[in-house]
Amino acid sequence: MSRAVPHNSGAMSERVSGAIDLAPASRADSLALDLSAGDGLSTQMLRQRGWRVIPTERKVSRPGWVAADLVSDLPFRNESFDLVLLLEVIEHLPDIPHSLREIARVLKPGGTAIVTTPNRLNVVSRIHYLLTGFYRGRRAPLPHRYRVEDGRNWHVMGLNDFHWMARGYGLNLVALGKSRRKLRAYVFLPLLFPFIVVRSWLLYGSGDRDPEQKRLNRDLFRFMTSPSLLMDENILMQFVKTSDPAPRALCKCA
Repeated sequence: MSRAVPHNSGAMSERVSGAIDLAPASRADSLALDLSAGDGLSTQMLRQRGWRVIPTERKVSRPGWVAADLVSDLPFRNESFDLVLLLEVIEHLPDIPHSLREIARVLKPGGTAIVTTPNRLNVVSRIHYLLTGFYRGRRAPLPHRYRVEDGRNWHVMGLNDFHWMARGYGLNLVALGKSRRKLRAYVFLPLLFPFIVVRSWLLYGSGDRDPEQKRLNRDLFRFMTSPSLLMDENILMQFVKTSDPAPRALCKCA
């Protein structure tokens, strides 16, 4: 699966630079994996910051690049990388949990993963959904001639989904990066912000007796009411891999 080529290359450069700003400082032995690296801009930016980088694409024609199909298992050993990038790709993939699990597998404990995607939860996107039923990143019906396997941006997920799903594979969301903000977001946010905060607090801030769940809910509340989530066109997420994935709960089925 390849990174989509945007119509506005300037906007893409801004997203990439915002994502690279989330990368930790490199060391002499630091190794990064740039999945579906597209035109190589993110790889170039990382190398300028001292990172050794392995860029991938599904089909490669450049020396030093590795062929990797994100639908399959990645062709790398467990715990090989200090940093993994997946920029503006995950919304195109047919199996998002598999991709996050593979990122966690090849990432060293304490390593960083940076994932970016269209931000369906900014205030403009929420208003658009109220009026049309379509979020940011998927603002019109998908053409009938396409299928999931064709790589359209069919599945734009919210930050709350990534926060929960990634944690199950040992990836904890720790920070958000800065992306482009349109004027409309500055207009709508003051009108909606009080209602969003109050409703979010009622949803995340009460009602659960599990201390760990309460902690996670407070963490999620902080992200879900942040300016980055409510205003940015794209969501830039920084995850850190813990030693172990979240424990699995036993299903109490009826």
